Amino acid sequence: MKALTRPDLYVEEEQRLWREMLEGNVTAYEHLINRTYDLLFHYGTKFSSDRELIKDCIQDVFLVIWERRNTLNPGIPPKPYLLASLRRRLHRIASRPRMDCMDYYSESDIIFDLEFGADYQLIESENDRLLASRMTEMLNELPKRQKEAVFLRFYNDLEREEIAMVMDIQPQSVSNLLQEAFKFIKSHWRTIVSLAFALPF
Repeated sequence: MKALTRPDLYVEEEQRLWREMLEGNVTAYEHLINRTYDLLFHYGTKFSSDRELIKDCIQDVFLVIWERRNTLNPGIPPKPYLLASLRRRLHRIASRPRMDCMDYYSESDIIFDLEFGADYQLIESENDRLLASRMTEMLNELPKRQKEAVFLRFYNDLEREEIAMVMDIQPQSVSNLLQEAFKFIKSHWRTIVSLAFALPF
């Protein structure tokens, strides 16, 4: 499995907007919100089904960033920083009743509810649809933390260090999660390939 390479210009544009926003540029701030809002909302739905809560948390994240812009590092990659901020905020809110509103959380408490899917309507062949379904089922059998790492790496094109920032773990832990995921996929891949050859064409 090979990750797609992000266009350098796109990443540079994100970083430029981040730097200009930290300097107090309101237009850059608005562009950064517009550029990342859908990504943040999509990621938020993996932790909560409450759409209004997710929207409120995204708004809070951007408000806090604006308020603290003078203290933030202009070299921080904005996308993983925003994802990490939303992740922490959603978990803190979900944990408040049992943690007395303490600004603390345990990584083991994080619930990442992701179901990988495929747009089967775009697949013309019935055999290919069945194969896509089998592959999707295989990905959904991964443990939640491995699914989150795979989701961030191959569906959001984040690098290992960026994933570590989002998940609040060490980069080596990210590597371990991805390696375990690949090991699982590899162990089940032969069954899927065998199924492909068994299907009538």
